[in-house]
Amino acid sequence: MAKVEIGAVPYVYPVPIVLIGAMVDGRANYATVGDCAIMGIRPALVAISLGEGHYTTRGVVATGAFSINIPSIDQLALVDHFGIVSGNDVDKSALVESEPGTLDVPLLVSCPVNLECRVVEECTVEHRRIFIASVETTHIDEAFVSEVDGRRRIAPLTELDPILYALDNRYYSIGGPIGTGYQEGAKFAPEA
Repeated sequence: MAKVEIGAVPYVYPVPIVLIGAMVDGRANYATVGDCAIMGIRPALVAISLGEGHYTTRGVVATGAFSINIPSIDQLALVDHFGIVSGNDVDKSALVESEPGTLDVPLLVSCPVNLECRVVEECTVEHRRIFIASVETTHIDEAFVSEVDGRRRIAPLTELDPILYALDNRYYSIGGPIGTGYQEGAKFAPEA
């Protein structure tokens, strides 16, 4: 199959859309971010990349902590708005309900999942500030947590309904499951 070279484009998809929360000058602020990734499970590590001059970046640098708030698709208008306006110009905390986490980071109450993160490493590449952080604790709305056979069960992604983004400048919702990790490989039969 022929390939077309398109240049230096980070065409990794889909991109999870999150709201990064930080305390900036004593008030909660949230930034819409697609540059968020898991860096490890044990220990629980994440990475985010923020613009050097962004309002939220100032709060993360000052406090060494931030929250990752994972919205659902019913919050799309708010999420997109928070990506359009700056905390320099708009008090975003006045538009949403926040509560403080144990790290004194703002947690967006309307998001079904909130992670409290402490920065462990940071660096700057060109105009991007990259933060690697340990996940100190995760909060999930009780509606999405159940007990099954004495074990805690988190609702599937189709119920959490996260917002996904692609480099075609469109938002997407998640589809249904297509398999189970560490089980589908048993079906693989290499060609002889």
